[in-house]
Amino acid sequence: MDYAWFLFSFKGRINRARFLVVQLALLTFWLILWLKFRFHFPSQWEALHWVVAITMIWINAATTIKRLHDRNRSGLWAVAIFIVNRLSYVYYGLFFGLYFGVDISTAEELLLVMLAVALSLLQTWVIIELFFLMGTDGPNRFGPDPTRTAPNSPIDSRPEPASVPDFLVCRVGPLPRS
Repeated sequence: MDYAWFLFSFKGRINRARFLVVQLALLTFWLILWLKFRFHFPSQWEALHWVVAITMIWINAATTIKRLHDRNRSGLWAVAIFIVNRLSYVYYGLFFGLYFGVDISTAEELLLVMLAVALSLLQTWVIIELFFLMGTDGPNRFGPDPTRTAPNSPIDSRPEPASVPDFLVCRVGPLPRS
């Protein structure tokens, strides 16, 4: 596998499993770096933080765009996903800040709750779209199906599954003679 294409290119398609692996790896890597440098080397964390963050955002954007391509959606949807995620981050920071000590009116509180519901629904759809829905079967305008590989490929050397009639014929045995 070409890892430079996989992690940094915005062209092509990747399936759900590879997208999930990249997202979990990014989350784990960020957590380990944050725990290690934030508390043990705080002076070095500030310089390293931005380099790592920009690289991880690029990898996240590249894999998200390729996953959207697998769903036959334009990569521009990644911008909308990024905006929803940032709005959620800002909103929840504001919401918890208001919850712990700022007095607001009932109307403003209702507006914040409605915004929380809307952002939660949008984030839920993003998760369903990227992690649970299958990609387009066969090739689409963004490239070949990532779940199907070339014949004799070392990645997938399993035989094609038999169709249901072939499966039944194999189990039944020879046809009786009349």
